[in-house]
Amino acid sequence: MRNEPGRGTVELLRMPADSMGKHGYYQPGGVMAALAQAREADILRVAREDADRALSLITEPGASKYELIRALAYLVQSTRAAVDVAECRQERLDARD
Repeated sequence: MRNEPGRGTVELLRMPADSMGKHGYYQPGGVMAALAQAREADILRVAREDADRALSLITEPGASKYELIRALAYLVQSTRAAVDVAECRQERLDARD
């Protein structure tokens, strides 16, 4: 939350980090909230896809060590992003209490 002159206290919600690891903030409702929700949905979709790719690769007998390491690196990155989404959502739930 922050104070704005003439408007009182404004609740700001955290968006998931961008590719540079920086977080943005937005007010509930409106265009920015919709963009934040779309970003969260995209992050979770990519995490599911990366998990599916990794699973199919580890069951592939001809997969190389390089392919497995690369799949693991993508999976780690997606997992961290999905955890960030979960943390943002938890912060929103905590703010409602």
